[in-house]
Amino acid sequence: MPEEMENVVVYVENKNIANKEIVKTSLADAVKSYVKKLLDQWNPDESDFIVLKVPQTINLSLPLSKELYKRVEKFGVKRVGNKAEVEIPTYEIIYSNRWMGEDMEADKFVVIMPYINDDAINQVINNILTSLTPEEGEGEEFLEE
Repeated sequence: MPEEMENVVVYVENKNIANKEIVKTSLADAVKSYVKKLLDQWNPDESDFIVLKVPQTINLSLPLSKELYKRVEKFGVKRVGNKAEVEIPTYEIIYSNRWMGEDMEADKFVVIMPYINDDAINQVINNILTSLTPEEGEGEEFLEE
């Protein structure tokens, strides 16, 4: 039986956190449950429905409190300089998006991950938003001068 733990479900709409929920269940069960819920909000005529498992690396200030260490120890804490680096399992459920060439812009998605603290949530969301934002100037090599 998968371990029951505190996970956070973060709703992101138009690059902003719209809502956060804490759920006490296994990470896998949380992901399956939210996939089912979000299928009803998905419009297959307008968007893809994508579920990604993407481990995210976060940095935490040292020293870690006992409570914080307990939350992250199972994810392999490494000391890097004056920070602790932790790779946490993260799932993205993208249910409203559009393609612009080879780049996808996600309007609405949900991130599900173990709850560490609010700073960890912000780091993960910022990492994901950065990965989903097309870089300026990409694709220009196809334009004629």
